[in-house]
Amino acid sequence: MILFPAIDIYEGKAVRLYGGDYSKVTVYGEPAEIARRFEDAGAEWVHIVDLNGAESSGTNFDKISQIASGTRLKIQTGGGVRSAQRAKELLDSGATRVVFGTVCVTEPEMVEEALARYGTEAVVCGLDARDGLVAVRGWKERSALTPEELGKRLTRAGVRYFLYTDVSRDGKLTGVDIDGTATLTKALGADVIASGGVKDLSDLERLKERGVYGAILGKAYYENKIDLKEALRICTI
Repeated sequence: MILFPAIDIYEGKAVRLYGGDYSKVTVYGEPAEIARRFEDAGAEWVHIVDLNGAESSGTNFDKISQIASGTRLKIQTGGGVRSAQRAKELLDSGATRVVFGTVCVTEPEMVEEALARYGTEAVVCGLDARDGLVAVRGWKERSALTPEELGKRLTRAGVRYFLYTDVSRDGKLTGVDIDGTATLTKALGADVIASGGVKDLSDLERLKERGVYGAILGKAYYENKIDLKEALRICTI
C-alpha cells in the first residue's frame, strides 16, 4: 500500500481543516519545509491540496512548484483543477498526478480529455462524500450521485485512480472509513486511495489488509499521533 503524507495549502501555509470547514483552520508551517521532512523520512509521494483553488479564492501554484523543484517527491495534487490548462500547468511544473474533483460531476468530458492527453497514470478522480453523496465545489454542495455511481461512470471512461474522502471525518482523527473504501475498491475494480480521519497505525494496517491501494496521512502526522517512518514501514512490509 502506498502512503501519501499530505500538505493542504491555504493562503500559502500548510494547514488542516476540521471536517472540511474553512472557518476551522490550524496552521502548521511552510509547505516546502514539511515536504522536505516527508522526503527525509523516506516518503516517495506527497499529496497536496490547494484549498484556495478548491474554494475559488486564488491558487498556491508557487508553493506547489517550490516542492516540485526542491524535493524528489512524486506529487499528487488537486484543488480547483477546473480546466485542462490548469492540469497541464501542474504536470509541467513537476506533478506526477492531478486530482480532478467537481468537474468529475459537472464536466466529465474534461476528465476524458485529460486521460487522452496525459494518460491514465496522470489522472485521479476525487470521490468526496458527505452524507453518502458526492460533495462538490470545495465540499460546500452535494451532487445527486453516490461515490459508487460516479466511480462506475468514470471507470467506464478509463479512470484507474480514485481518491475517496469521507468529508465528515476529515481532520477529526476519528478513524478512516475502512469498510467504505474497501467496498468501493471492490465495486470499481480500481485503485482507491483512502482519505479523511486516519487516526493511528491500526487504521493503516487494516486498510492494507483489506487490499486498499493507498492512504492519505494528514492530521495524525501533524498532531504527532503517527510517526511517519513507522507508518511508511507498515505500508511497505
